[in-house]
Amino acid sequence: MFENVDELIEVNMKLLYASKSQYMMRINFKDEYGFNLKNSKAFADILVKKGIILLESSQGFRCDLTDLGRQIYINGGWIKYMRTSEPFSAINSEITIDSQVKKNKKSLFKKIMIASIIILVLCFFITLITVEIFHKQ
Repeated sequence: MFENVDELIEVNMKLLYASKSQYMMRINFKDEYGFNLKNSKAFADILVKKGIILLESSQGFRCDLTDLGRQIYINGGWIKYMRTSEPFSAINSEITIDSQVKKNKKSLFKKIMIASIIILVLCFFITLITVEIFHKQ
């Protein structure tokens, strides 16, 4: 939908931060050339999902900068945030994969233990039945 969403976020975070009360109407979002952004509702939804703004719940026009948005802007802006957060997301995905592998191993071990117990109980009952059969003869 938006080819240059990171640049658009950077521009509009600057506008939000510079505004008097750190809010603006979503229809005032700008593109990188300073023109009003088309499809401001979709762009506002992207900002909400990223945690940068809170959208007014009643009509959905007022956009307030969140604490996360302020911190990102103060620490160098959205593009710098994206550059520094990408390596951490790679590390987090590796950690997630490792924990999933461990869970799968534990799950497999549990299944093997349960199957072993069931087989042991069945062997016990088969032994009892066999003893009863030979005892009667």
